Amino acid sequence: MIEKITRLGVAAALLASATIVAAGVSLNSARVAGKDAVALGKFYETAFGLKEVNRLTFPGGVEIFLNFGDNVDAAKKNAGAQVVIMQSDSAAKDAVAHLIFNVTDAAATAAAVKAAGGTMDREPMPFGNTGLVIGFAVDPAGNRIELIQRPARR
Repeated sequence: MIEKITRLGVAAALLASATIVAAGVSLNSARVAGKDAVALGKFYETAFGLKEVNRLTFPGGVEIFLNFGDNVDAAKKNAGAQVVIMQSDSAAKDAVAHLIFNVTDAAATAAAVKAAGGTMDREPMPFGNTGLVIGFAVDPAGNRIELIQRPARR
């Protein structure tokens, strides 16, 4: 089952060290699906620097758990939310459910997405006069990824 991720639930950060905490609730993980979970896991490792921290094998395929860290041991110790890649014959096409990443350089991240085999639905651009830069990427399995670059602190 693919978990629905909403903008409200992950607006501050998905998989970043800071997560939204409201009424004792915080993001645990976000799951995306693809026909080739291993290849999709490699995309997330290459494009966003995630490390594989666990892998479960089922009759229908694998489930790969990824997290941030300078190396695998650091990623395993990271208490932040994880990305879970699930093997699935049919990835859901939901215009709302997607991953949201905070990034420090949206243009560079968009370039990394393309170099890793993803595409950009919308190149990073200013979001009104908020100081935010937002772009929308698509991974090789068709899952949407929102990139949010917050204004630099002064």
